Amino acid sequence: MSGNVRETIANALEAAVRSLGVDGEIPDLELGRAKVADHGDYATSAGLKLARTLRQAPPAIAARLAEAIVVPEDAARAEAAGGYVNFRLTDSWLQRLVGQVAAAGARYGAADLGHGERLQVEFGSINPTGPLHIGHGRGVTLGDSICRVLEFTGHDVQREYYVNSDNTQTRRFGASVYARLHGQEPPEGGYVGEYVKDIADMARQDLPGIESLPEDQAEPKLRRYAMEKIIDQIRASVARLGVEYDEWFWESTVWESDLGPTAIERLREAGYLRERDGALWFGPALQEKEEAGEKVVEEEDRVVIRANGQPTYFASDLGYLISRFERREFNRVVEVWAADHHGYVPRMKSAASALGFDPEKLVVILHQMVNLKEGKMSKRAGRYVALDELIDRVGADAVRFFYLLRSPDTTIEFDLELAVTQGNENPVYYAQYAHARLSNVEVTARERYATLPGEADTSLLVQPHELDVARQLAFWPDVVEDAARMLEPHRIPYYVHDLATAVHRFYHAGNAESQYRVVVDDPALTRARLELCRAARHTLKTALDLIGVSAPERM
Repeated sequence: MSGNVRETIANALEAAVRSLGVDGEIPDLELGRAKVADHGDYATSAGLKLARTLRQAPPAIAARLAEAIVVPEDAARAEAAGGYVNFRLTDSWLQRLVGQVAAAGARYGAADLGHGERLQVEFGSINPTGPLHIGHGRGVTLGDSICRVLEFTGHDVQREYYVNSDNTQTRRFGASVYARLHGQEPPEGGYVGEYVKDIADMARQDLPGIESLPEDQAEPKLRRYAMEKIIDQIRASVARLGVEYDEWFWESTVWESDLGPTAIERLREAGYLRERDGALWFGPALQEKEEAGEKVVEEEDRVVIRANGQPTYFASDLGYLISRFERREFNRVVEVWAADHHGYVPRMKSAASALGFDPEKLVVILHQMVNLKEGKMSKRAGRYVALDELIDRVGADAVRFFYLLRSPDTTIEFDLELAVTQGNENPVYYAQYAHARLSNVEVTARERYATLPGEADTSLLVQPHELDVARQLAFWPDVVEDAARMLEPHRIPYYVHDLATAVHRFYHAGNAESQYRVVVDDPALTRARLELCRAARHTLKTALDLIGVSAPERM
């Protein structure tokens, strides 16, 4: 059950606009949540938007619309306010909604937006040269939460980790392990963390005779061995956050399965490649530049094959595009990258287009860094705050919740002290405590009543603090839809806080005056309030599930 009342209101608004004689395309009427609660629950600037079309003053248009709008099931009433039309959800509709939400349970809000769309989300794909640090954790949490929201809304999602195995950094990593194996310092630009020495010691045991091989033979073996050890660590670290990848796709597969050469040949035939200074270059407009006699290297131009004959990581990415869009037939690919990769986005879009794929199907989400007072984050120099350390200190729930409290384009200041505080100022504690309270009232009801009415008479829910909880339930399908369509799971923690606030107010009303408690002497009223608690508990748990946070029943 999705129960999207915003869509119902939007359809009623469009019907009213047509009744006023508006033909053709209707402008965006900006229907959304009212910014001020006194103005209602939803609002539209329809009067302002239609002034030119109808050649009337906005207040007059808004008044005509308010009179013409009929929302099905009497879900909302329209009121004109200047050039705006405000909508207030009716008490009777909210009362009925409570029973519907309780019956739907965990599936409330799960509209089938995806219709089974095959979609891949690739996230957290750092070079396998060291443990995850707290900055990487943000991308992992963001990517997994996007997957959860998309799965909840009818998409067929695959989680993928792309293992960069054949680049300069991994070769430096292999060389660093080789140096430690022989008791030497890593080469310039290599990795000096203590974990490198640990891996060298393990390799000595697991790869008999590796020490006696010359470096050109030992390094590739050590590199692969070391990367596999790091991948094992990464797999264990993300599992602590409830993340499990469907596929670990190694870069080497691009060349072993002929994907790289296929991509290069396709681009060559299409005229997107040319040789310069002994190297092979890709440029999205090479054909046009050649025709104009230009020899200017543009920012989007990129080396595919180096002068020494070695492919670049960009060449691997070309083959990787074919793997996903053509070989594995994903309809859409979502990439979650750190913001320092922003310059790579137009190149990958251009590459997708040159290979014959719709660049709009390649969606890149960039996220900013995470700041913590303790130390800098550099695997190469051995100075970083490991993700595992953060989880040890504050717990997986706090890590995930705090990572999603800000939009990806905002830098996070991770507040360790707040994350371990057991009080209302801690947003994850505040949300989980609301869920525990909702669970607790059911225990209290069972202790008080052996039996209660089988069906709840939700028309008994007339108190403002009761209807405010129901109102928050009404907004949940909007949040789900917006999070899925815009790939913005950070909307969910905000909603969780709003619903938790309504729940706490509802609970405190009973503490202040006993007649407002859930369990009272009236069995019918108790049953109605229990129905509200169950609806809120199901929805709160679902919301927490979508961001990977647990919903405890006791705290």
